[in-house]
Amino acid sequence: MTTPLPTLIRTRREAIIERFVGELRRRGSAVRDVPEPLIVSALPGFLDEVAAGLENGAANRGGDEAARERGEVRRDEGFDLDVMVREYGVLRRAILREVEEAGVTPTPDELEALLDRVDAGVARAVTEHARLQLEAERERVALERGRSGSLLAQAPAPICLLKGADLVFELASPLFCQMVGRDDLLGKPLVEAVPELRGQPLHAQLEAVMTTGEPSVASEIPVRIAHWTGELVERLYNVLCKPVRGVGGAVEGVMATAFDVTEQIGARKKAERLALELQQSVAQRLRAEQALRLNEERFRKALRGSPVMVFNQDRELRYTWMHNGFGKSEREVLGKTDAEVLDDPEAVRSLDRIKREVLSSGVGQRREIALHTGGRTQYLDISIEPLTDDACEIVGITCTATDITERKSIEQALRASEARFRTVQEASPDGFMILRSVRDASGAIADFEWVYVNPATGPIVGGRGKDLEGKRLSVEMPGSALASGFATYARVVETGEAARVEMFCAHEGAPQTFRAIAVALGDGVGISFHDITEQRRTEAERAQLLEQEQRARQHAEQLNRLKDEFLATVSHELRTPLQSILGWARILRTGEVDAESLERGLATIERNAKAQSQLIEDILDASTIIAGKLQLRTDPVDVRQVLATALDLVRPTALAKGVTVSAWVVDDVGIFLGDADRLQQIVWNLLTNAVKFTPSGGQVRVGARRVDAMLEVEVEDNGEGIPKSFLPFLFERFRQADGGVTRAHGGLGLGLAIVRHLAEAQGGTVHAESDGEGKGARFRVRLPIRVDAPPAQPSPQRRGSDAPGGAARRVLEGIRVLVVDDETDARELLGIIFVRAGATVREAASAGAAIEALCEGEFDVLVSDIGMPGEDGYAMMRRLRTLGPEVPASGIPALALTAYTRVEDRRQAIAAGFQMHLAKPIEPSSLVTAVAHLVGRAGNRGTWP
Repeated sequence: MTTPLPTLIRTRREAIIERFVGELRRRGSAVRDVPEPLIVSALPGFLDEVAAGLENGAANRGGDEAARERGEVRRDEGFDLDVMVREYGVLRRAILREVEEAGVTPTPDELEALLDRVDAGVARAVTEHARLQLEAERERVALERGRSGSLLAQAPAPICLLKGADLVFELASPLFCQMVGRDDLLGKPLVEAVPELRGQPLHAQLEAVMTTGEPSVASEIPVRIAHWTGELVERLYNVLCKPVRGVGGAVEGVMATAFDVTEQIGARKKAERLALELQQSVAQRLRAEQALRLNEERFRKALRGSPVMVFNQDRELRYTWMHNGFGKSEREVLGKTDAEVLDDPEAVRSLDRIKREVLSSGVGQRREIALHTGGRTQYLDISIEPLTDDACEIVGITCTATDITERKSIEQALRASEARFRTVQEASPDGFMILRSVRDASGAIADFEWVYVNPATGPIVGGRGKDLEGKRLSVEMPGSALASGFATYARVVETGEAARVEMFCAHEGAPQTFRAIAVALGDGVGISFHDITEQRRTEAERAQLLEQEQRARQHAEQLNRLKDEFLATVSHELRTPLQSILGWARILRTGEVDAESLERGLATIERNAKAQSQLIEDILDASTIIAGKLQLRTDPVDVRQVLATALDLVRPTALAKGVTVSAWVVDDVGIFLGDADRLQQIVWNLLTNAVKFTPSGGQVRVGARRVDAMLEVEVEDNGEGIPKSFLPFLFERFRQADGGVTRAHGGLGLGLAIVRHLAEAQGGTVHAESDGEGKGARFRVRLPIRVDAPPAQPSPQRRGSDAPGGAARRVLEGIRVLVVDDETDARELLGIIFVRAGATVREAASAGAAIEALCEGEFDVLVSDIGMPGEDGYAMMRRLRTLGPEVPASGIPALALTAYTRVEDRRQAIAAGFQMHLAKPIEPSSLVTAVAHLVGRAGNRGTWP
């Protein structure tokens, strides 16, 4: 059992002291003549306190009292500090030597604890000696500094004395100066002399001792000092800091002693690292041995269930170990040769020869052996490898043998099957070939070689056949359709996944399409070819018919959609002016109107009647053109007069809108034979269209010139322009760039289509240009100067229409009505109807204006149109209903009065939030009755004569 350090120090205390005294006398003359009692004074107690400290684990107290006593004795006996420090150095070595001779190997932690306690004693003794010396001879400070400097110069450890709160250097040993890399320390504060120490553990330790007055010992603290190159160099120190007190007992400074333990700590860590590496190495070896045993056990278990025969033989070819040995037990096989175990002499001679070749050459071999036993033939696949010892000397062989008798039978059956396969393939109408992989040195497939080609493959291989067997694909048919599938064949071989490809070949001038199916066959590929030329032709015809049918269906659906949109637009465009006509007629028939209202009503009726008449004319013209019944006259035409007349017709509308119109005609226009009315209709339609899409302040110009043998009429404006995407459809019937409910301009979308048909009927053309939206448009109509045409026939009479009118009672007395319609005539008419019924009316020309009015004022009922520019009635009603209860008008009763009269229009109006949906035109009495019903006056129905 190892003796503990405390016990060792106590039991060998006298030996340590004797070694210490002898070493001191040999080393220094200062104590050579000093009596031994003076040398060893307080030393036994110091050693006892060190041992006690090691036992109790008191890190910094072991040896304090004895060390202080020894420091006092040494001071009283006149020993200087240098001698005392060297004595403790000798004492350290004496202790360590005795420990070594006792055969005790302390752990790094025990050794560190021992040295810490001895070093603490040294520091305590030095501190006590210095304190007594400073207290006794303060008046001789200068002299003591010299003596202390001499002592510190010989001190084995860095020592310094710092005074005051700023820690000003009073003393610094040469080793301390070397430690911090500076000589000019005295008289300077610590952080000024060595600025890099600020904030480091040493600085904090010194300040703590100065503040608390308690000594401090720090172990292995890092101290970073700036090297002359500017790099911070870190070393580890054990630092003892002792307070220095004045005559009154106040702390005046700190005495610090530092012991460099960098190498010691490094050695300890290295030893720990080596120990850890050794431990890991041992653990790794143990794991490897355990894994080896586990693998051996697994191998044995695997062999127990394996049909493979495994055996070893020595150089005399006697069996030394076996598993599944020819169906015999170990007792029947071990120690014997093949001749003694096997009953087939021929197989024995063959095996003996092969095994001895392996023993002599050291190179393994693999062979198939037929073993005849008891009238039965057994086929074995045998692998023979040399068996070596640790010195790599061949000591025998190890063999594995697999019974391949069943595989041989399968191979024979396969050969028979292959013969049958060839017979079938030779008569097959589908092509078939087998290609074997040709690999390069890296093992990658570099080419394919024909193994088999049936007669039906002729069209694919250019009429060749059996002559390809044994030849390479890239050599015989480079660049062919077959060779183009090389990557596909290689992928099939490597992955084992079948692939389908189509090939196009032209044999004897006839293009053919084949569907090829490639499947992996060992290290090769089998490819079958089926002629699908007729199938692809049929599919192409079917696809073409399907595409034609789809285009026809899309065209029919588009025509149907355009028809629905056209009918809805016709309904709207006819009903809107009809509402104004009917309403004013009813009002005028009452006779209760003033002269101003009478004039305004008649003007409104006339204007709307003309608009409706023009719509009907356009519809009739379109119908006549579609039916092929358009009739033209051929008369000399005054082009100037035609342009002037068309300009006069459109000028009132242009003036009302604020658009300037002008005309120009080049003198040399020539004689135009044609239909003057139809030419005027062409020009009028183009001018009307230009004025409609030109904002206030815009300009429209119309002119005529001669271009070669053609009359060119040009109409140009600087209005809204035409989107590039709509230009191709501009002259189609019923097509409008803005055809929705929110469109800003009315019309049926027939005007430009009529222009195109009238121009083409007279042998001419029409063309439109525009740089885009907002950049105006230009239309050019070109007609032949002279046109041969059949004699003119009378044109059919245009049709017109009339409408009645009426007046109402005051059944809406006190009701506040908000009327919303973008058409001024319709809006005014509704206002007059409701005012005559006793209601208070406010008008709004747009959805936005209506929302503002509802938020500002109070109303009892809302009557609104649906088709309005910007935001239609549906969107306005949805927005109103979502305003919430904080806006009282959000729940106002609402009536939709619109020319959109389809069932789906009514459903959409109710879904948007309207309570009623009425179609234009409507009798004023019916309208008043509907509003009365909405506001709860259903019993007071208006009467109209």
